[in-house]
Amino acid sequence: MVLRQRWLWSLVLALVASGCLKRQGPPVLAPEGTVVAVAYIRDDARRGAVANVPEGVRQRVAEVLARRNLQAREVPYDEYAAEFAKVTDTQRRFAMLKARAGDAPLLLLVETRVTFFGQVGGRFSWDVYVKTTANRATSSLEATSDSADYGAALQFDQQREDDAQLEVARQISGQAGALFDSFLASPMLVPSTDGGPGLVPGLSAPAGEGIEPGTSTPTEPPPPPKPAPQPYRGQWTPPEGDAIYFVMVDRFANGDVKNDGAVDAKDAQAFHGGDLRGVIDRLDGLKALGVRTVWLSPVFQMRTDKFHGYGAFHGYWVEDFGRVEPRFGDDALLKELSAELRRRDMRLVLDVVLNHVGPETRLTREKPTWFHGLGPIENWNDSRELVMRDVHGLPDLAVEQEEVYQHLLSHSLKWVDTVKPAGFRLDAVKHLPMDFWARYNDDLRAHAGKDFLLLGELLDGDPVLLARVMKEGRFGTMFDFPLAFALVDVFCRGRSPSHLGAILFNDRFQPSPQSLVTLLDNHDLPRVMSECGGDVEKVKRALAVQLTARGVPALTYGIEEGLTGAKEPENRGDMRFTADHPLRAWIARLLEARRGSEALQRGETMVLAAREDFFAYVRVTPDDAFFVGINSGTERRVAFLPSGLGDGHGIEPLTGKRSMLGRLAESAYWHVEVKPGEVSLVRLKAATPGGHAALVEMARTGWKGEGPRRTVVLQTGDAAVRVVGGGPELGGWKPERSLRPEAGAVTLSLPEGGVFEYKLVREDGPGKFSWEGGPNRLLFVPELKTEEGPVQVPVAWEQRSVKGPPFLRFCPPLLAMSTSKLCTD
Repeated sequence: MVLRQRWLWSLVLALVASGCLKRQGPPVLAPEGTVVAVAYIRDDARRGAVANVPEGVRQRVAEVLARRNLQAREVPYDEYAAEFAKVTDTQRRFAMLKARAGDAPLLLLVETRVTFFGQVGGRFSWDVYVKTTANRATSSLEATSDSADYGAALQFDQQREDDAQLEVARQISGQAGALFDSFLASPMLVPSTDGGPGLVPGLSAPAGEGIEPGTSTPTEPPPPPKPAPQPYRGQWTPPEGDAIYFVMVDRFANGDVKNDGAVDAKDAQAFHGGDLRGVIDRLDGLKALGVRTVWLSPVFQMRTDKFHGYGAFHGYWVEDFGRVEPRFGDDALLKELSAELRRRDMRLVLDVVLNHVGPETRLTREKPTWFHGLGPIENWNDSRELVMRDVHGLPDLAVEQEEVYQHLLSHSLKWVDTVKPAGFRLDAVKHLPMDFWARYNDDLRAHAGKDFLLLGELLDGDPVLLARVMKEGRFGTMFDFPLAFALVDVFCRGRSPSHLGAILFNDRFQPSPQSLVTLLDNHDLPRVMSECGGDVEKVKRALAVQLTARGVPALTYGIEEGLTGAKEPENRGDMRFTADHPLRAWIARLLEARRGSEALQRGETMVLAAREDFFAYVRVTPDDAFFVGINSGTERRVAFLPSGLGDGHGIEPLTGKRSMLGRLAESAYWHVEVKPGEVSLVRLKAATPGGHAALVEMARTGWKGEGPRRTVVLQTGDAAVRVVGGGPELGGWKPERSLRPEAGAVTLSLPEGGVFEYKLVREDGPGKFSWEGGPNRLLFVPELKTEEGPVQVPVAWEQRSVKGPPFLRFCPPLLAMSTSKLCTD
């Protein structure tokens, strides 16, 4: 009871602190680019033991400082860690920071201490104490400090101190920001500027009515506050049987030679004559392929001249967002295309570019103050540079300015009203602030309706980051680049097919995995045919999995023709239209099967088997199920189906052929056999109406990580070895969050049916790690039998065990107790 009361009190304190931060006024602005030297430290419960603060917290603090024109310059952790470990007094530590701050005019010290409370209400409760201290480097006054306690509730018992800090990263950064607001508002503490020592416009003036200290002068009133985002009402729901097809307009079809302008089909960087009329002329063919949504590359008036030898044909160098590019047609033709799509029960998606305009375009001359003008991105790991600087030299719009925002929003709403598209594809998500996206997406959704598609492009392979950005940016859905990279790795580069399972199991972090838009390639990536070395059969297997996976499939123009191209502009080649290419018929049959299967459109996922050369899962709804098995090995593999799945018959989805499933004499389970080197697709109909309902619920809770859990013990006799892998349970591939063995083992509690990848690391010093070589290790958590104990997995540095853990989720008891290789590696 005392534990619960203490936890609730901490929660109240955290909420009060959070509320106070929210009630702060606009941030106080320092001179642009003022440098702050920052040091972070986490004190362990053991005296003398310290650690760095996780990267996610440091990034949030840097972002908060950047909103105050402050540039965070981290003092390298290795330079002070040993000294900080000997000293716990804040003022002495601050003096050490000051000695290492170089020419930075401002200093910030962030100290944390994390304490575990216990398990409360099914969650693991931690207390995070945070003390922030700041001062001017030349000040003779004592540094200003602020401290607070925050409560963190974590989902997994493997999550430790770093996870607790990440859970309250917003509060930590808000505390630092509030400290600087108070600190900078005092004229005595303002760093020297070109206007004289200690004087900054607005900061030296007394605060009067209507004037916020540090943000304005009496002759320049503060800007109106931005409206708070409306509650997030949920994600986009895909239309029945949807499949998206991307058209690069200039490269697709030339329907009107009169609007061509200068074209040169032999020059890969020149215009080739494609236009909107050409798209209209090919709509019947796209519908026959199985396409239901056509996504166009940007069609707005653009720069048409080359820039340092690079072509402008792709459309992403926009000049006038309010007009259609004359080479492609006009407003009337774009409206005609939208109407023709609706007449065929198809939809139009427009590609919208909000981050930048084309180089040396009219807007840069007419509105130079609308751009950041900070030059190209130099450090692609710097979150501030990503959103403030120019991407590959493209002028970066200052979207935080209200006039710029309204310009972009008004043109966006114009196209919604006049063309009536079904949605927007939103370019360059990581190069715009999340608060911009949240506001823009809410405004578009409020005007266009909840079914309007707001599809974000975040070209990153981290599924957890994708989920976070989707929620924070309030997108309808996102492109599933993590799955795209995994499909190419598996089918073109020979990676274990169970890598797909490890990626898909991160669906438990997604707000709406069924809406994610899957792909194999696009105009920014190598063509899948090139990735697979021109092997049509490999591409067919990759397509078989993509087009039966959860989510909405997207196809890049020409994939049905085997277009190649390992890099730009070769991956943006001209479309070919040949009726007999094998991939065209293959895609059409798969999309037809998808439209005819409830399980392929809405089914829950349940993994049945995972090993280095074999991965199998089933997607299930109350009346329908669909089995997918991938065998990359040289021997046949078998996956047993859970009791009650299907009626003992399997239907080959591309031919409709029906046959009996296999069953071993000693088994109560039906099974599916997958031949070497093949992808097997089998449809399974419920024996009675709603006969799969129990399995659907089992799959849903398990895939969310909310079902039964099983103890997994990774045994190692090497105390220097640590474990890190995918998902928060294994440290999210962050070596600083890796798991140390205790009593010769790392003990985990993992959900049944979960697929994980991990590796061993060694700590080579503070913040430095070495990784073992070879491919990732695989961990599959099978169903627990009453007579079984924990899953025991021996691990050793640079060694792979010949006999691994069980790889079948369901296995006949007689086989499981025998020496059969059907159940284990």
